Amino acid sequence: MSEQPKSHPERAAVLAVDIGGTHLRTGMVDPALGLHAFNQVSSQAVLNVANPAERLADHLERFLSGAHGWRPAAVAVGFPATVDRKRRVVMSTSNIAAMQNMPVADVLEKRLGIPAFIDRDVNMLLRHDLRAHGLTSARVVIGCYVGTGLGNAISINGTIHAGRHGVAGELGHVAMIGLHERCGCGSYGCLETVASGRHLADLVRTRFPGTPVQDVFLRHGDEIEIKQYVRTLAVPVALEVNILDPDAVVLGGGVVQAPGFPRALLEEAVVALARKPLPASDIDFRYTTSGQEAGLVGAGIHAWAALGGPVPTHIEELQHAGSARK
Repeated sequence: MSEQPKSHPERAAVLAVDIGGTHLRTGMVDPALGLHAFNQVSSQAVLNVANPAERLADHLERFLSGAHGWRPAAVAVGFPATVDRKRRVVMSTSNIAAMQNMPVADVLEKRLGIPAFIDRDVNMLLRHDLRAHGLTSARVVIGCYVGTGLGNAISINGTIHAGRHGVAGELGHVAMIGLHERCGCGSYGCLETVASGRHLADLVRTRFPGTPVQDVFLRHGDEIEIKQYVRTLAVPVALEVNILDPDAVVLGGGVVQAPGFPRALLEEAVVALARKPLPASDIDFRYTTSGQEAGLVGAGIHAWAALGGPVPTHIEELQHAGSARK
């Protein structure tokens, strides 16, 4: 009689999803916050359609069909959007036009048959960064993330501050005197119209044609337009520093993590705009360390905590990098 092949039990993990204005990333996050089965596609291709919630569910079903060896305990999704206080509905997003008033948590639970937890993508990022930098016990930490848009998250005593309606931290949509361009949110003069990756892409296209956006700091970092762009990024950061006097400021997002990005120039500009003598003379700047995987791990942290499981308070340096594509 032939010997039957041994079966390998599936391991429990959270299906983590990080949606930005440009990329949609998925992966499986285990209870130790290790990341596995990393995948990345265009968020516009998947979601800028007539029924984005159902299309997202289709995409996740396909992903799970190929994520062999993993049993999803829940799904957690970070959206580049405002989310209702109950964390069930994506209300409004500036950079993906079709994502408005989506009852996405209900759709995902019905389609996938597991609990669904949703939040703003930057809140997921800050959950990761609090642990990566050992800041879970800090009184006030702010995260400023420059990707397609300008994202902001606030942690108070280790808990993400959501606000009365669940939409706290919309720093990119503070209106500034002298700005008149219409923002993707529908308002005019938002900081995000000049302090964002979208604005940088427009600047590169008109001023440095032929240069890939990701290479602009390496190739043209000394140009006055690029230096002024970086100084403009300092405005919203200094604004929030003056209001909250945080224990730490975490900076990240695709723009800040681009090769050659002038961190020193940004920090100098923030200090120049901050109130003197304090907090200007004692700002603790930190940077996201895990690149494109941070939002997924943050989503995993959120889901495991919601499921009632113990969640590590620290993330070891590069703990999940080696397993990111397994």
